[in-house]
Amino acid sequence: MTPAEIRKARAANHRARARDFADSHGLAEAALVAAFTGKGVVAVEAGPERLLPPVRQLGESLALTRNASAVQEREGRYGPLAPPGEGWTLTGDGIELQIDPRHWVHAFAVTEETAKGAKRSIQVFDAAGEAVHKIHLTGTSDVAAFGRLIEELRLAKQSDDLPLVPAGPAAPSGSPADAGLTQLWDESPSPEALGPRLAAAGISPPDVLKELGAPRARPLRPVAMTELLERAAAGGVPLEIRGGNPGCLQIFRGRVERILPAGYWINVMDPGYNLHLRTDHLASVYLTDRGPAGGLTVEAYDAAGSLILAVTGEEGWDLVAHGLSAVP
Repeated sequence: MTPAEIRKARAANHRARARDFADSHGLAEAALVAAFTGKGVVAVEAGPERLLPPVRQLGESLALTRNASAVQEREGRYGPLAPPGEGWTLTGDGIELQIDPRHWVHAFAVTEETAKGAKRSIQVFDAAGEAVHKIHLTGTSDVAAFGRLIEELRLAKQSDDLPLVPAGPAAPSGSPADAGLTQLWDESPSPEALGPRLAAAGISPPDVLKELGAPRARPLRPVAMTELLERAAAGGVPLEIRGGNPGCLQIFRGRVERILPAGYWINVMDPGYNLHLRTDHLASVYLTDRGPAGGLTVEAYDAAGSLILAVTGEEGWDLVAHGLSAVP
């Protein structure tokens, strides 16, 4: 579709969520956003080292990071970037991110006029047009700082036709036994660190977890993710929830309280924090020994073997984790 065709189709279906609209029309979400460049959308510099420092001046805002199966939304304030080698970490007031800058390719400052007033956001996409991270202004954000960010980071070229690079094919499947899986496992401190190592060997994390077996990796039923949230809420158990995509991992630390099912979604709907998880995408769920100091982590993967969420916890967590529904 041309940018003009995208705008026309969007006008006829303006109520649909942006991602749903893009998917239904075979578009990358970034192409949908870019089609409105000059009409409330401004292309800005995408590199996190340039984009995120002025974001701190917005004050309170909402950080949103997603993959195809889970969305996290967290209100807070962005902190400074700490660059360890090839990646960055960001720890602010309530907002914690781990960033791979290689995936921060396209970025837009977006102003949408709605019946409730203007909605302002900064949206970052990878080379294929998949969303990496979004920053939404709230009712208390500094709108003037948003304007200054646009003027500081505006690209010289503003085009509604965005060049995109198709995502590469999935890695071929391999044999866990051929990859020194115990060494890979032991050298990878987190599920997010293990994934890229295995992809290079053509192996998916669930293959490794299945091969490792108990006691290091115990398979759970998909309903375990719902049980986990409900039991942690009922017991007031603090959680660490990690989820995102190759370009941005968002981390929540704290208690969850209001757990609401809605069709195939299970949702956390708390003040300042929302989580939306598609339970029908839970192809593999494991209880592993990869938590802090040898504790327990629940890892959830989709049918392609990609990590959806990893959850661990603090005081009372072991009782929650050991009570989850296991695969017979």
